[in-house]
Amino acid sequence: MTNSNSMHDVDHKTETVRAGRRVAALMRHGHFPRPENTASAHLALSLSDEGREQSEAAADVLLGFASANGLVIDPYVESSPLLRAYETATVVVDALKRRTDTAFDITNRDELIERGLGSCANLRFDEIESLLARDPRIGPLPSGWWRIPDFQLPVPGAESLRMAGERTAARIDESLASIDLNEPTSRLRLFVAHAGCLRHAAFVRGVLSLENAVNVSMEFAQIVLFEINSDGQWVQLAGNWKKRITAAQDPKSKAPIDRANQEPAL
Repeated sequence: MTNSNSMHDVDHKTETVRAGRRVAALMRHGHFPRPENTASAHLALSLSDEGREQSEAAADVLLGFASANGLVIDPYVESSPLLRAYETATVVVDALKRRTDTAFDITNRDELIERGLGSCANLRFDEIESLLARDPRIGPLPSGWWRIPDFQLPVPGAESLRMAGERTAARIDESLASIDLNEPTSRLRLFVAHAGCLRHAAFVRGVLSLENAVNVSMEFAQIVLFEINSDGQWVQLAGNWKKRITAAQDPKSKAPIDRANQEPAL
């Protein structure tokens, strides 16, 4: 007689339960000397002195977030490879090390780079519009094209803001998923990148509506925290987006770009 089919036998299914919380700190790089009216997303420009001060101060903001939410700042940091982002990460990490006596490691990830404009990268906005208007296959670009999430410049190598958000969000998900599921510590991992790709990462993960993705931005060195729950959903935990001040709202501005941020999603 066997008891494999006994009424007392129960088929127990084991389920892996993540002990610690996983939080992504999305940080925009600090201030840099952006050329006027230029789509400077991929320029190899360094932080300004102001940008370094902003990045230093961000370390205390991170520590405050971590303390208030019962989190430990993870020693592994990911950064866009663009100089201003890497320098921001370096300043923040050096400040955190002095305050916590913890060693940190920064890894550059191409997935965190800002939206690319391909062969039109780093040109002035008026230059891009003038050049492409001469192409009989393209014609005039739509008004405010640089802020339309699904608009992709019709040139080699260009991508839309949604595309940039997709790759950035995918990298953040992959990075947090690499933390041991059974690790009991609730961890905050820092990602230093750019306003456009970070904002649209939140958009493609359903945290920001389409309208908000277009109408908000991030201050230099600003941090927004998202908890990634057990089913992969992003939930905004702390930090606020910056409401854009457009040229139409700012009578002092003659340019059709976001003067308040000097980086209109690029």
